[in-house]
Amino acid sequence: MVKLIFVIDSMISGGAERVMAVLANGFSESGYDTTIISKAHKSSFYQLGDNVKLVYPKTVVDYKNKVTILLTRLKLYLDIYKYLKAEKPDFVIPFSTTTNGVTIITCKLLGLKVIASEHNNFKLNLNSFKVWVIKRIIYPHARLLTVLTERDRNEYYGKFMDNVIVMPNPLPLEPAENVGNLLREKIILFVGDLSRWDQKGFDNLLEVFSQISPEYQDWKLVIAGSGNQSRLKEKIGELGLLENVSILGEVREIRTLFRESSIFALTSKWEGLPMVLLEAMSQGLACIAFDCFTGPRELITDRRDGILVEDQNLNAFVAGL
Repeated sequence: MVKLIFVIDSMISGGAERVMAVLANGFSESGYDTTIISKAHKSSFYQLGDNVKLVYPKTVVDYKNKVTILLTRLKLYLDIYKYLKAEKPDFVIPFSTTTNGVTIITCKLLGLKVIASEHNNFKLNLNSFKVWVIKRIIYPHARLLTVLTERDRNEYYGKFMDNVIVMPNPLPLEPAENVGNLLREKIILFVGDLSRWDQKGFDNLLEVFSQISPEYQDWKLVIAGSGNQSRLKEKIGELGLLENVSILGEVREIRTLFRESSIFALTSKWEGLPMVLLEAMSQGLACIAFDCFTGPRELITDRRDGILVEDQNLNAFVAGL
């Protein structure tokens, strides 16, 4: 039996985490011996199959100060090294840049095959020397690197390495049939991690909605996602939108929410390949998104299956919405 070991920061709610759950479950159902190493000692937000093993390093990172963080992280990676050495998997599949970098080095030392997986665009944090070293120096030593879009491969990785392929995010939801028959409410939906205020463009989202709300008073903006709600609530109050905006927090039955809503709005300032947009399109919502780097352009053909707005042009987004 082929043995696979995935490595990730955690299995909390998020796009990369959902992709890993889909892949791990799929491989397990196909007869692979499948394990996920989660660096954080947290249970999985996503349902894992009975035969998918979720394991944790013995060490927990101590965030008391920089010294304790460094020392406990080194111990954590040593735990992973020992686990991989003992298990001798056929393939190791890490997610996210830093985890990719350390895991590639670990696997090279152990003589293991590693398939690294990037889940954001290549520009993200590229001005960081550590990230630059991982992407330019370490990635070419992986057996394979998967990236989300053709732009990532053509504009960056493909210029200095051959072992890179495009592997878009999977669609976890069954596409809706007879979408015209669904009883939808006058809801503009946004789904995203509330802690990623700048990336997800919550300021833009609320500003845009504040401009259309007086004319469309029977429409509501519904925001779903984990994270601290205080900043969001403060901004909603400042704009006088308390009666028109609802914050749901983390939602497990996201498919039901998609099917109840009419419009999906993505105001992100950058993405990888936004799974939430893919899911919204699959459930028949009218979708509008900024042409941010990267993702929406790969999913939406403007005016055919959604509206693609010039990146960060708020007036155009208002008009499109």
